[in-house]
Amino acid sequence: MTASPPPAVTRPDLEAGLRGIGLVSGDTVLVHSSLRSFGRVEGGAETVIAALQAVLGPHGTLVMPTLTLGAAEDHVVFDVRRSPSTSGALTEVFRRQPGVHRSHHPFSAAAAWGWGARELTAHHDGLPCSLTSPYGQVYLRAGYSLFLGTGLGCNTIFHVAEELEHPPYLRYAVFPDAVVVDDGGRSQRVTAFRYNCYQTGIRRHLERMEGVFQAEGVLREAWVGLSRWRLLAASDNVTLSRQVLRERPELILW
Repeated sequence: MTASPPPAVTRPDLEAGLRGIGLVSGDTVLVHSSLRSFGRVEGGAETVIAALQAVLGPHGTLVMPTLTLGAAEDHVVFDVRRSPSTSGALTEVFRRQPGVHRSHHPFSAAAAWGWGARELTAHHDGLPCSLTSPYGQVYLRAGYSLFLGTGLGCNTIFHVAEELEHPPYLRYAVFPDAVVVDDGGRSQRVTAFRYNCYQTGIRRHLERMEGVFQAEGVLREAWVGLSRWRLLAASDNVTLSRQVLRERPELILW
């Protein structure tokens, strides 16, 4: 006898899960996601995005990474409107929706919707995760990192802590003639920076930070369908990550 597949996750399920894990109207949240982790979702990615927007409300801000890692680097061209996101199916659907703004970093762009979306994405120049980047802005605006079915290996806010502490292992590749095509189709040459740790033999294992967050009691957890969710305040994320980088960086290095 074949087992029945689990029931599809619905929008009410998602909204209840988001409120249950601690999100409220007006919050700013950076979402890392695996749509596949849910199993089946009625309406797919659009339903997940709609649930997030409904819970955050008109004064909240929804942010997702829309990285373009893996693109050709011999002649870097980033089109804000057309360059696809490599950060998962949910992010690609999200960046194309009406009312969503995308930052202009050729490698580490983020997309945002809501109250602070335009300002949050307006100054993503130079370094990938500086305080002026969308990721730094989530931290400065007392926002959250939400992991929908992903591990903490994709914890972008950790890189904000790295840029504040600048540990000895941190490396950048520099692209002085990158081209950015903006929302109006205008091209501009910029100097772009990409993290160059993995490429130079330095491997970071950010999943190891989960034990630190759990020990401090700052990581909230919930299950929705087959998907494991974690919520972490950006302030706790940065504070504890900076502490590890100062006192025991070997924890996150291979």
